[in-house]
Amino acid sequence: MTRRSERFVLWLLAATLCISYLHKGHGVPLQGESVAFIHRTSARLTIRLAGRVPKPGVYRFTEGVSIADVINMTLPGSLTEQDGMCLCSRDITAGDVVTVLPGKDQHVEISLSKMSAREQMLLGIPLNPDLMDGADWEALPGIGPGLARDIVVDRHKNGEFCTIDRLERVPGIGSKRIEALRRYF
Repeated sequence: MTRRSERFVLWLLAATLCISYLHKGHGVPLQGESVAFIHRTSARLTIRLAGRVPKPGVYRFTEGVSIADVINMTLPGSLTEQDGMCLCSRDITAGDVVTVLPGKDQHVEISLSKMSAREQMLLGIPLNPDLMDGADWEALPGIGPGLARDIVVDRHKNGEFCTIDRLERVPGIGSKRIEALRRYF
């Protein structure tokens, strides 16, 4: 083999490795807000990590992982016993947003919220009808501002829905509409 063909083979091997590396999603990270497109699996929880963390974005964890575990996996050694351990011992649920911000005296402040319905639908996270506000209901196809308001008012008057099927008690929602919405819940 000539020297030129050896270089070509090495170049071809390097190009193949680079393409496979980039194809697996391990390319150069984007600066700023990152968005993750992930495959749905039933054994994992999808959450968003926000705030002053090295790599904010959408992550998947196994069930039973606590907020403290999530923060320690992304910011090793950052939590101390005083850093909101009551909240940190809580297990995460799909659609949680864990925000980590610097606090006083080198401690961190941790807050927990939920993703919007739009974000959950994009990531394939099932919605919980008892945790949605009016804006979340409006994000669903076929639900306008008036119907969204009626749903929230009904939940406050009559209690939680628990399942999508119990939405039928709201005037203006029938079995056809529930079937159209079922894939989001």
